[in-house]
Amino acid sequence: MHLRFTLSQSKAANRTYRTDKTYKTQLKNAARLVAVTELPQLQELELSVVFLSDSELLAINRTSLGHDWLTDIITFELERTPTTLEAEIYISIDRARENAKQFRATLKEELKHLVIHGLLHLAGMKDKTAAQKKQMRARERWYLAKLSEGV
Repeated sequence: MHLRFTLSQSKAANRTYRTDKTYKTQLKNAARLVAVTELPQLQELELSVVFLSDSELLAINRTSLGHDWLTDIITFELERTPTTLEAEIYISIDRARENAKQFRATLKEELKHLVIHGLLHLAGMKDKTAAQKKQMRARERWYLAKLSEGV
């Protein structure tokens, strides 16, 4: 599978967090692992991950989804064919930082977790019900464990 992966961030997010090339590679590898496993029919994936502030992601949540609350991630499927997928994942650096504190993880671990979460949504997983959330969390933990093993 060919993966075109871009990572960017807004000026507001850039004030509180800066990525480096090594970490971008780690996020790309996480995205690739999930895509290859969950979406084996894909020959090409174009994925853009964008780090934003809480206020910026809230504006997207309001205008695009009609939700008036903070969220840590919003995933958009832009175009899909049987063998290609183009998508965007927007992540709040502020929410990710809070999540990391809550779950006693590093910010980098939480950002990787959120990229995995977004890809699982693109693969069709839902997290609306308690059972769906349990299944989603189990799958996220499985991928995080695989990545920590160096797979």
